[in-house]
Amino acid sequence: MSTRCSLSYDDNHHLYQECFENDNVYLRLDSGDWDASIETASVDWRDGEFSRPRLSVRMNVTLWRKIVEGWLATDWAQHPELDHQKMQFDPDGFSKWLESLPLRKKASEEKND
Repeated sequence: MSTRCSLSYDDNHHLYQECFENDNVYLRLDSGDWDASIETASVDWRDGEFSRPRLSVRMNVTLWRKIVEGWLATDWAQHPELDHQKMQFDPDGFSKWLESLPLRKKASEEKND
């Protein structure tokens, strides 16, 4: 008998908790568009018949909440119509953004003031 309580599920992922555990959440990714790497190694899934990769991650629920809250606070999360949209660079908009940043005076300029 499984003790997993599904939080979110489809063909490519399963987010769940163990029913009697409130410390961690588990995320399983099945095939799809993702890559996995570890700081000291990378994984190549194209070997032989094992072409359907699976990754399972256990993480502290506090970390998961920070990840979700961080994502939800972004402009991207509020506008799903931007998903998979090509990024467009606006040089004028970038210049205006740069000009709007508060600049610190160099130490030599501060001495002269």
